Amino acid sequence: MKKILNWLKSSSSDFVLFIILIVLVNIIGQNLYFRVDLTEPKSYSLSKASVNIVKNLDEPLSIRVFFDKNLPPQYSSVAQYAEDFLEEYKSAANKNLTVNYMDLSKKENVELAQSFGLRQVQIQEVKNNEVGFKQAFMGIVISYGDSVELIDPISSADGLEYKITSTISKMINTNDTLAALPKGEKIRVTVYLTEALKQLRINGVDQIEKIVENAYREVNKQKQDRLEFNVVHPTSEETDELVTRYSLQSLSFRANGRQEKGTVGVVIESGDNFRVLPIEVQQSIFGFAVVGLEDVETTINESIQSLMSKPTQVGYILGHNELPLDEEKYAANFQQLISSMYELVTLDLSTDSIPATMSSIIINGPQFDYTEEELYKVDQFIMRGGNVMFLIDGLNTTGAAAYYSGTPQYQVNEVNLDRLLNKYGVKRGNDFVFDENCYTQANQQYGKLNFYWAPLLQKKQLAKNHPITKNLGYVIMLQNGSLDITEAQANKDFTTTVLARSSDKSWISDRIDIVLNPLMITPPADPSGFKSQPLAVLLEGRFESAFDEAPVPEKNDDEDNEEEEKAAPAPVPASDDSEITSSTHIAKSRVPGKIFIASTSYITTYQVLDTSGTSPISMFLMNTVDYMNGNEDLCIMRSKGLSINTLEIKSQSAAKTVQYFNEWGLAVLFALVGLIVLRLRVAKKARINKKYNPDDTRFVTKSGKENTQGE
Repeated sequence: MKKILNWLKSSSSDFVLFIILIVLVNIIGQNLYFRVDLTEPKSYSLSKASVNIVKNLDEPLSIRVFFDKNLPPQYSSVAQYAEDFLEEYKSAANKNLTVNYMDLSKKENVELAQSFGLRQVQIQEVKNNEVGFKQAFMGIVISYGDSVELIDPISSADGLEYKITSTISKMINTNDTLAALPKGEKIRVTVYLTEALKQLRINGVDQIEKIVENAYREVNKQKQDRLEFNVVHPTSEETDELVTRYSLQSLSFRANGRQEKGTVGVVIESGDNFRVLPIEVQQSIFGFAVVGLEDVETTINESIQSLMSKPTQVGYILGHNELPLDEEKYAANFQQLISSMYELVTLDLSTDSIPATMSSIIINGPQFDYTEEELYKVDQFIMRGGNVMFLIDGLNTTGAAAYYSGTPQYQVNEVNLDRLLNKYGVKRGNDFVFDENCYTQANQQYGKLNFYWAPLLQKKQLAKNHPITKNLGYVIMLQNGSLDITEAQANKDFTTTVLARSSDKSWISDRIDIVLNPLMITPPADPSGFKSQPLAVLLEGRFESAFDEAPVPEKNDDEDNEEEEKAAPAPVPASDDSEITSSTHIAKSRVPGKIFIASTSYITTYQVLDTSGTSPISMFLMNTVDYMNGNEDLCIMRSKGLSINTLEIKSQSAAKTVQYFNEWGLAVLFALVGLIVLRLRVAKKARINKKYNPDDTRFVTKSGKENTQGE
């Protein structure tokens, strides 16, 4: 025992004790550890919404990760990011979550991936100084109950947490809804196919029933046997009714010597709700063929999920020449963009009231005045704590050329909605905001073209800490009018946040004869005309009504005549004490509300909006809708992508300098710092040695001669 103690006290035990210490620290660290996410957007940390979902799982949820090994660097980093994030999910979840990383070097795992429907992606790789291609799996399979969903392929880390969490949330909602179906009630999958179409030369028409039935069998296994399959062969007389009810494709053809009508389509139904699969007959240079049969199992799954989930309803006001939702070149992309989370319900305020269960409405591109009653409905909705998105153009076109080809003519867009906005302290300008920092395009004939009416906003032009714009950059706005928010900022009853603003090199033009052509617009010669302008603002708090009392409904002449013809009994006199009056008018909101104002509706059109939701302007709009509906966590989750941190340098030489510094400069700088530190340490050692041990023969003087004992 004494020898052991002496050994422990001696320096010879230091190395062994150090190894033991390292082992013990690692053992403790397996259960007690913490991570610090130092990235600005918290790219490697879960949002509260994700934590809450996996922490409260009621049934087992399995995540299988299918990533090939030895991927090229640009994809291996994505795989590592996905693995790190899934570990965060595991740490936050309860016992019902499992994550498995599948070894794709094993044949059975490859077959499993294929059975789930994962597809190999062709990727480029450089090997032995040669460029080649390889097929690789890069996907995730999520299983909850009997439901299976794929996230495939995962070629970028952008928005990965949002995809995973939203998928899990939809699966839970769909699974719960399926379980809540009345006993014996099933979701109906019906193929409508006119029998006579099989006699025509339409490629694939005779395979529709078999393909859909096979897909139905697979989906039915996943959905707890809650589906039923039917095939209907409608007659020519029944076609019109089906086309009207389901908006199926109508086909006209000759058969048996006479003109016939037919239809083809697949409908998913539950109760009175239905979804139509994108299967139809199309014509090409090779003749007619059925399209949409490539991945019917996936489309059935997506349709059921859309049918059974209950998205939040958002009111979309129509009746004043607002942008329609059913036309691709207007707001159809906007509707599709938010359709996974929200259902846009069209409202005509001349006849409809805003439902009490609705928390937000959208007014997008109005060009005509509202009646007093319609304005009052919007006003009182806000007074009750409702949230409104106003997207109103400063100038609008006089014809259909607004979103089509041709040269549009502009006019001042004066709508009486300004009565509400002015009450909140916001004044719209009937003009356009142009910006030198704008979207540009290279042209072979004219060189670089500047689209001054499409300001390109970098991070510093967006509200840095607000959930809607946090982490965003490179947001392209379009045809904005100006906004004067001076009075709103001075109001203490609510807060005013400028979400987006133009750069310091922007100016205003109120010319209605303007032609939006890069070759016909030049910046002002006098720089004093440049000024940053608010492009989108958010007001939050309690607002005052723009009405002193409820307006009296207008009556037409017919109504007046009818009332006069009615024989009314003489009124019974009453004392002052017995008179009863009532009013539901709200003069000032008691519940805080939110008002979003942008002086443009063009940002909701096809010109800048993609339906995939990957562009910054798409994220900006989705975040806005989320925030207006109380889903603040989704905003931050969606915009965690690292790729939208763009370089704010336009000069090519400056950009190259930054590039070379990132590639080589940091390494050189690190090496120089190391050499300086080494030199300082040597000098310090020499000073100490000279002071405390001047007779050391190893010491070298400045003259380069050794200091010996005799000197």
